[in-house]
Amino acid sequence: MKKMMIMAFLAIQVASVCAQQTDLYYAGVKNDTLAVVYKNNELLYANFEEESWYCGAIDLTITPDGDVYYAGNGNRCAYIWKNGERQFSCGYRSVIKGICYDEGSLYSVGYIHFEEEYLRKGAIWKDYALWDTLGTSIAYFNDIDFMDGHRYILGTNHGENLTIWKDNEPLYMLGKSWEGAGLRTIICHDGHVYACGGLRTNIGPFSYDGMVWKDGEVLYNYGSYACIRDFCIDGEDIYACGEINVENQEQKAMVWKNGEVLYEYDYSQFVELYTILKVGEDLYFGGAGYYFGKQTDEMLNSSYGVLFKNGETIEIDPDCTTIHALAVSSAPLALQEMEKVSWEVYPNPAKYNVVINNIEPAEVQVYNALGQLVKTVRESNEIDLGGLVDGVYLLRITDKEGNTFSERIVKE
Repeated sequence: MKKMMIMAFLAIQVASVCAQQTDLYYAGVKNDTLAVVYKNNELLYANFEEESWYCGAIDLTITPDGDVYYAGNGNRCAYIWKNGERQFSCGYRSVIKGICYDEGSLYSVGYIHFEEEYLRKGAIWKDYALWDTLGTSIAYFNDIDFMDGHRYILGTNHGENLTIWKDNEPLYMLGKSWEGAGLRTIICHDGHVYACGGLRTNIGPFSYDGMVWKDGEVLYNYGSYACIRDFCIDGEDIYACGEINVENQEQKAMVWKNGEVLYEYDYSQFVELYTILKVGEDLYFGGAGYYFGKQTDEMLNSSYGVLFKNGETIEIDPDCTTIHALAVSSAPLALQEMEKVSWEVYPNPAKYNVVINNIEPAEVQVYNALGQLVKTVRESNEIDLGGLVDGVYLLRITDKEGNTFSERIVKE
């Protein structure tokens, strides 16, 4: 059905956003057995499944309504919890590696073991039911994202071919991986498909060239013995985290910005970084530190959770063993009124472009419903929304005098 174009003409008090309340969540493991979620560094949820010996939270997502979903894996069973309550188990010999909330539904990806241990099928669950399986008899899925009504999945096919699927068909073949170990993260952003992970090298067993890809092409190659575990996108900048083995096989934890080293932590700290997230001007990343037998009262190779903000350690629950995932939930706070100005943003709803009239923008930032910055446009009155998924967005407009305006729009 053809939809009417709606022009929103505003003659209002200019809204200057004074502050934005951002809640930081992280999920992982506590005391080696609990699946836990923390909110602003306070324990929010903790779960343990009696039939499982290990139930750490491996991924989490927060819906626009504020519901917290997180997933974990136990004794050959995969679980999903919502706001502290278990929703379902995927069943015996199932593994979940990533979850994603889109258009009112929760999607989970991973794999299912068949009767023979080495046979695995890539699996997708939608709202707690098995939705689809893809790949050969040896396939793994690690992450899923959506763009323009299509699903994009990062996984391996035939046990070692690192692949990005679009819906049910392979879209990009990235190269050889070590039986799924090179799987990491996929992000659909501004009309492009990004992914990170590692490709097999001939240097030694389970060695990689750590990489970030854009539309199937190598964007950054971090070199051999690099393990890129996660990345995030902030405007035009790409941040990645992981580890790299240097001389004498000593491992360093690393954070990169646009392919260049931003932070590094030497072998004496023995840190592994699993997750990274940019929140406004702050960069958070976390993972695990390892005692590695250096403390006699600790079990060999036992771990402790680590969380960093802009390169500095944040003190967290000492019983937190590992941090696997980060997320934010944001909402604007009080608006400060200024002089009356007439301005307009149209069309609203919009399918492709919106135009800003009666303001000369120096910068326009586009935030999604989770408070994440998904696009930045400078020195332009026209904003291209074509590469964004349908939903509600917040435009934060800064004019050349430094005044800040905000407007919610609907992309459809």
